[in-house]
Amino acid sequence: MDCNQSLKLKAGDTIFTNLYNPMFKLILDDVGEHDLLHPCCRPEMFDFFYQNGAGHPNCLENINKSLGKQYPIIQPVNLFIHTKINPDGSISVEQPLSKPGDKVVLRAEMDVRLGVAACSVSESKCNGGKCSPIRIIVEEKNTFS
Repeated sequence: MDCNQSLKLKAGDTIFTNLYNPMFKLILDDVGEHDLLHPCCRPEMFDFFYQNGAGHPNCLENINKSLGKQYPIIQPVNLFIHTKINPDGSISVEQPLSKPGDKVVLRAEMDVRLGVAACSVSESKCNGGKCSPIRIIVEEKNTFS
């Protein structure tokens, strides 16, 4: 966020690591609305907001499982999550603006191990109340310009 001096991402922006190294370049963005504020959902979040954390699928555990390592905190880029900053400073997660087939194209600017999770919060407006699959395509180096 601070490298781009914005709470929004747009085509042409770079996503940086927490050590300020360029990690991804955002090449194409069909939606233009992504959340940079919320942490990964986790059992404690489900307990706090919905009283159902025990055994509920969540991004933190899903990403840690896919990476084969336990990170206590993951600061994600929540692609397609529509977060609104209200005039009083409060934030709210709204209905998604994305629709089936929408995409983002990222170009890796460094070697990365990428953990990806499709949102499992069916209790919220973040995914329209319905969890749905996502498709990830990894292309060979230098495919996108």
